[in-house]
Amino acid sequence: MRKTCNFSIKEITKIEGHANLDVELKDGVVEKCELKIYEGQRFFEDMLKGRHFSQVPLIVSRICGLCNVSHLNTSIEAVENAFGIEASRQTNILRDLATNGEFLKSHALHLFFLALPDYLGRESVLEFNKEENKFLHWGLSLKKSGTDIIKLLGGRIYQTVSIRPGGFTTLPKKSQLDKCLPLLENERKTAINAIKLFASFSEKLSFERKTDYLALVDSNYSFVKGKLHFASGLVIEEEDMLKHVEEFIVPYSNAAQTSFEGKSFRVGSLARINLNQKALEPAAQDIIKGLGLRFPSDKIYYNNIAQAIELLHLIDSSIRLIKELKLEKEEMQKIKPKEAFGIGVTEAPRGTLYHQYSFDEKGFVKKANIVVPTNQNNHPIEEDLAEFIPTLLDLQQEKANLEIEKIVRAYDPCISCATHFLKVNWKNAKYNL
Repeated sequence: MRKTCNFSIKEITKIEGHANLDVELKDGVVEKCELKIYEGQRFFEDMLKGRHFSQVPLIVSRICGLCNVSHLNTSIEAVENAFGIEASRQTNILRDLATNGEFLKSHALHLFFLALPDYLGRESVLEFNKEENKFLHWGLSLKKSGTDIIKLLGGRIYQTVSIRPGGFTTLPKKSQLDKCLPLLENERKTAINAIKLFASFSEKLSFERKTDYLALVDSNYSFVKGKLHFASGLVIEEEDMLKHVEEFIVPYSNAAQTSFEGKSFRVGSLARINLNQKALEPAAQDIIKGLGLRFPSDKIYYNNIAQAIELLHLIDSSIRLIKELKLEKEEMQKIKPKEAFGIGVTEAPRGTLYHQYSFDEKGFVKKANIVVPTNQNNHPIEEDLAEFIPTLLDLQQEKANLEIEKIVRAYDPCISCATHFLKVNWKNAKYNL
């Protein structure tokens, strides 16, 4: 690759969605690096205006097929906070289980079907040899362990319908949940093998860049409760997130970006383990020590190792929750609407997810704001590439492009989520749009 050149990577592959990358390189220095997300804007916030609070979680769960439970739970938390509803202990446990199922499904698909070809030097899973095909079976079996839980709790695997503000419309039988235990126990070995597999690539992929991290931190590695911690030291309440995290528009992309005190930060599995490693299930902590993995880490490729570690944590957490659960019949709590404002913050598979709603006195949405993890990672992706690309000058362009795509895929971006909103500021416009 020449020290001075302009190039574009069209349609970055093996990510969820569509994006291009434009780079301007002069004398070995990156002068422009723009991740252009060009999927159509989906305007979910505007779609929510005038909708009754009872409809909102089911609508926003359509933002993403893989992360539908995360959007659902975050929306429910915002609705319940607005109207002063406190979920029962059983409801919280069941929501935790549904979240675990979604993370298992999402991490397994990304690791084995999108990320693994990069590490094995394959264009895609279609090029796996006979020996490597076993990894696809690992991924599918891990995914099934997650989807079985989601279907039991949500009524169906995608765009679940049973999880609602105030509780569950229908509850599974304890015997049905108990049937998940043998499958989960069986998947523990697969998860351990997955950690060893992705950890084995760590020395080959050594790029790192010092940056900040953001994640919910709680005593039990919760994905739905806790306070927001930045690696730089700030600890804030969920409702104060947008006092510190600024969302802004870039002119070349249909997705927003974010900053914390004017600087980028990463969210996702690596952020969670960097900030909350000691709260992982014991077996996950043990394997980190046993393999000599070091966290905190600034190697973005460690995000995939962190996802694999979370697989084991999720399995052990789900086994523990199911065994401890004494499932009892519960009626959904009735919600009395009023003029209110509510915020929900959870961890989605790709990082911290924020929902904010204002309701009128009848419980209809006046305004909504949603900040998704991929938007928070867009800025650090660009900064990573600006620092990484000059190290690729000795490579042919095609090989350099592949190395660049590996960085992007390590983040596990969900671009369909990222294009839910585009704010347009019309300056000197002739028309009132």
